[in-house]
Amino acid sequence: EKLPNHLHVLHPYVDKALGLQFTLRTQMEKMTSAKFERVLHPIFEEDELTLIIAGGFLGFAAGLVQQGIETGAAAKWVSKCNLKIKKLVSRLFSSSTAATDQS
Repeated sequence: EKLPNHLHVLHPYVDKALGLQFTLRTQMEKMTSAKFERVLHPIFEEDELTLIIAGGFLGFAAGLVQQGIETGAAAKWVSKCNLKIKKLVSRLFSSSTAATDQS
């Protein structure tokens, strides 16, 4: 019962006494990239499908942006958005000045 209350004190002591940080660092530096990947893979295995789907979506989106830039479609879209924004801003300012004139 009392041990969990003292774990915060034990962790730094055990790490220092056993030299865990130094041992882990030196052993991991000696690993080949394939062995290092085998150590990390179980950590990410649970989220692997999510990472693959997110990567696919981001790649698809980047491809669309690149295609839009190459074909000029992106410039047309930005131009249309600018026109819509300008119309919206002019409506907002005209309605706010009309409201100010009425008061």
